[in-house]
Amino acid sequence: MHDPRLVERPKEPAGQSIAGSVGAQRGPVTRTYRGGDRRSADEAYRRDAAQAATAAWFPVAHRWTSDWQGHSLSVIYEYRGSPTKPMDGPSPAGAGATTRATDVAGATNAAGAAGAAARAHAALTMQAIDLHCAGEPLRLIRSGFPPVPFAPILERRRWAQEHADEARRVAMHEPRGHRDMYGAVLLPPFGTDADIAVLFMHNEGFSTMCGHGIIAITTALVEERLFPATLPETTVNFETPAGLVTARAKVRVAAWGGPEVESVRFSNVPSYLAARDIVIRPAGLELSGRARDEGALRVDIAFGGAYYGIVHAADLGLAVVPAEIDRLTRAGAAITEVLRRDHRPSHPTDRDLGFVYGTIIVERDTAVPVGTAIAHMRNVTVFANAEVDRSPCGSGTSALLAQAWARGHLTEGDEVINVGITGESFRGRVGGRTSIGDQEAVETSIEGRAFVTGYPTLLVDDRDPLKGGFLLG
Repeated sequence: MHDPRLVERPKEPAGQSIAGSVGAQRGPVTRTYRGGDRRSADEAYRRDAAQAATAAWFPVAHRWTSDWQGHSLSVIYEYRGSPTKPMDGPSPAGAGATTRATDVAGATNAAGAAGAAARAHAALTMQAIDLHCAGEPLRLIRSGFPPVPFAPILERRRWAQEHADEARRVAMHEPRGHRDMYGAVLLPPFGTDADIAVLFMHNEGFSTMCGHGIIAITTALVEERLFPATLPETTVNFETPAGLVTARAKVRVAAWGGPEVESVRFSNVPSYLAARDIVIRPAGLELSGRARDEGALRVDIAFGGAYYGIVHAADLGLAVVPAEIDRLTRAGAAITEVLRRDHRPSHPTDRDLGFVYGTIIVERDTAVPVGTAIAHMRNVTVFANAEVDRSPCGSGTSALLAQAWARGHLTEGDEVINVGITGESFRGRVGGRTSIGDQEAVETSIEGRAFVTGYPTLLVDDRDPLKGGFLLG
């Protein structure tokens, strides 16, 4: 079912550039670039995007298709106000990613006159959409991220680690972010089966998969009209460093006439239990119950797009509640440190994915009321550099489902309500058997909701001694 209010876009006259039509209209414009191969189509897009940027038209969504004639790249452009010259030309680094030297907001006003000095000293500006998913932040960077080379997604992740870490710190760390900030930047897809590629980032670096991020990005793409919406469901295929992830948004036409997302369910990469009952003795942790009697902590390691250690909260004498967050964070970070040092997993197909991302501390059968249902588990995930996931953790929920499936506690079709530290929940569902390379795995899907919280413009003042960002502790 299609609704023309959601999917129609004004078309450009054949052969006319975006820049040449600036006086004709201000609505979103779709242009298609064709070539015998992806590179030639991409080069045509870059040339047009460079000219369009001088007239304040910027790309906000990309979609690749291919047929017997070659490859096509469809790009939606938005008009952003006063024309401005890009510093570095068009960038494939995100939905509308172009670094601009001056007047990022497109206009000054009397109240903003005091900000003129900061703009004059702007070494870098970024525009973003901020969202949260079950309390966990997602800063979607729309402009200002360095241009990322067109390459397979794991190569792009390595490139970003080596060449774009300064931009990550600007967006994630204080004073513009905080220790628990999470972010993403969108890229043109390299694979032909994806609509959009995505790199995720956090306080420590660039991650491989993020479930709450997929839910938040999908919501932003649909509700901000950055991706053509269809009713009653809009599908977006994401190329992530962990593999292809398909998100399906339940979409309705709101009273104001635009698209609204009721929820997003994503089908994750194949998930599996990598190791069970690893015995560790983290220094400084007080154990309880079975762990105290045995003098050691038993940990499973499961993969849900990233590798997580999984421990029972009862073995640590802890409850997954906000009042215990400091102790939960210390415990999770200590367990992750031991696992990274002594129990590095080996991914069956991609060496870059072979590391422990964090630790999930879980309570099962907690009987926490969630709406009209009862939760089956409650968890907090501590990942990266002692970062706390406020949501139930999407990729972590897949890891928990894979653990329960491998241990025989869940079977195909079972659904689990998983609650995070904020009390908000994800619904996880077990699918059929699958594999990664020669590793037997299980299909999982996770459902949740996200909401826009703001539209920040971040600025780096070249006079600022703390311009590169910092973290305390």
